[in-house]
Amino acid sequence: MRILVAAERLGRAGGMERYVEIVLAALAERGATLHVLAREVDAVPAGVTAQRVAWADEHDPPDGAARSEARRALAEFGPDIAVAHNVMDAGIVTELRAAPRLAYHIHDHRPCCPNGDRVFPHSGRNCTRALGRACVLHAVTDGCAYGLRPRTLALIRRREQLRDAIAAADTVIAASRYVAERAAQSRIPRERILEIPLPLPDDAYAEQVAAPAQRSIVFAGRVVPQKGLGSLIRAVSRIAADARPLVRAFGDGSELAAARDEAARAGVNLDAPGRVPAETVRAAIDAAALVVLPSLWAEPFGYTGIEALARGRPVIAYDVGGVRTWLDDGVNGVAVPAADERALAGAIAALLDDRSRRERMGARARRDAERFRAAPVVGELLSAYRPG
Repeated sequence: MRILVAAERLGRAGGMERYVEIVLAALAERGATLHVLAREVDAVPAGVTAQRVAWADEHDPPDGAARSEARRALAEFGPDIAVAHNVMDAGIVTELRAAPRLAYHIHDHRPCCPNGDRVFPHSGRNCTRALGRACVLHAVTDGCAYGLRPRTLALIRRREQLRDAIAAADTVIAASRYVAERAAQSRIPRERILEIPLPLPDDAYAEQVAAPAQRSIVFAGRVVPQKGLGSLIRAVSRIAADARPLVRAFGDGSELAAARDEAARAGVNLDAPGRVPAETVRAAIDAAALVVLPSLWAEPFGYTGIEALARGRPVIAYDVGGVRTWLDDGVNGVAVPAADERALAGAIAALLDDRSRRERMGARARRDAERFRAAPVVGELLSAYRPG
């Protein structure tokens, strides 16, 4: 199979890039011929060719020159299918429709949300409204997009054009039911949407589940308001001082310095070195008692969650977005009401103090992680990519 892939970035920048890297490697191993178009190219996996095509940023109108480049690449490569990963330039998606088949992967909320995160700027509440008129209303009441400015209408219209281009794809792939439902709500045909989870490479799995070496919990992700590290710090500060765990936080972002300051003021022992290699995060998870996912936005999936399951660690998470795709409350972890820091503190303290329950949950977590192995997930993708 000849597959033309379009992605924002090729290289290890974040969750979506890691996903593309894992899937490209697995597809190449299965004999697919792969050519990638990307706005930014940091590294090209073995067995893959790539070229940079600087299409429009998510806030800008479609780029005509980039669309012409995509047209030429399509003609020269001659794919059996074009696969787009969160491409935000409607012109590129429309051009890819000329391939025999088109699959579009929705990785986050940006394709159906002018804000990009489905969070109302003024209130911090999560939005569950369809793309369109509601966005105009909430630009006035909640400061969405650019607020009460003419360019807000232009941005909403560009999102609608992108939505229409995605709706014309043969198949649309979402990693969670939550994202699938939001896409369908915004008029992407539900019968074309497939729910296929994110994959984990084999090296993400612990062959033997290690016993915790310390009373610590792990956070891994971007350190931005939506990911909730500050909320986790405040929750831990509610635990009695002599019982508070060490919080090990891995990731970089705009709120890292503020999180370190907040932890120091609250008397929370925070180890936050910034961005580190995946191997370092895995070692920290192996040494920890559990992993916490305190996302305040409607997490599209929660990749950190399945990474924790694969190491045999239970996860405590705010019950938001797509986390129930992998989190079975009371079985492989604990779901806590969204943004309820008192409840989060109670769940952390209770699980830290109940070794037998942690071990039962950890064993189940490791078993549940098997369904996210790259091989079966990529098998599902290949089935979705083939006609019929």
